[in-house]
Amino acid sequence: MILIPSGSDPFTDEHGGPPSPTDTLPPDYVTEIHVPPPSLPPNYVLAQRPSRPRIYTFSSWSNESMFLLPPRDVDPALTPVYNISVSLNLNPFVPLSYVTTVRRGIDEDGDFVGEFELAVMHSRAIVKMGNHATRMANILKKDGHSPRKFLWQHGDAQLRWDCRTTLDDGSPMCICLDNQSHQIASFVPPPLDASPPLPLATLTVFPDGHELFDHILMSALVVERKITLSF
Repeated sequence: MILIPSGSDPFTDEHGGPPSPTDTLPPDYVTEIHVPPPSLPPNYVLAQRPSRPRIYTFSSWSNESMFLLPPRDVDPALTPVYNISVSLNLNPFVPLSYVTTVRRGIDEDGDFVGEFELAVMHSRAIVKMGNHATRMANILKKDGHSPRKFLWQHGDAQLRWDCRTTLDDGSPMCICLDNQSHQIASFVPPPLDASPPLPLATLTVFPDGHELFDHILMSALVVERKITLSF
């Protein structure tokens, strides 16, 4: 777990040092000036709409990556739907940061979905979806006064996450609503202060949520990292 100074606001991107994006970006941190971001990343493939919610499980593959696996009753082979990898940005001219990358399928050859970068002990944060990169503060915002409610807005995709619920085992439960306040997903990461072995994180996606699967997964990972940094 990475701690930040108690006085830091994990949502601000104001800083006094150099920027730390993975790639060089213009001052406003968008790759296409005056062009609004697409509502869906390039090569976005709509998942087949199921008739009931599906519970996907995060399964670790190594210290640097994990898979999002479908329910066994849907795919007995448990073929990964997404693979998620984490690396360090060791550029000596920018603050040390972690870069989380999401791709479809089982390995790094899968279609690129997106990535986000959060600096260690620094407020710089970047999100990239498809070919569009921007400051995280332009996509993820506080939703109201609670530090555990978030608004994710990227193009036509608008999601609200409410992480104020805590389960009996101490795990936080985050509820995801669409722009019409319909629940389309829920995310349960393991409790941060529990003794190992930790339970596997799960992502429940409702039928309508499968059309926004990329955004649901990306925003869930970003929200969890934000909560972890402010814990």
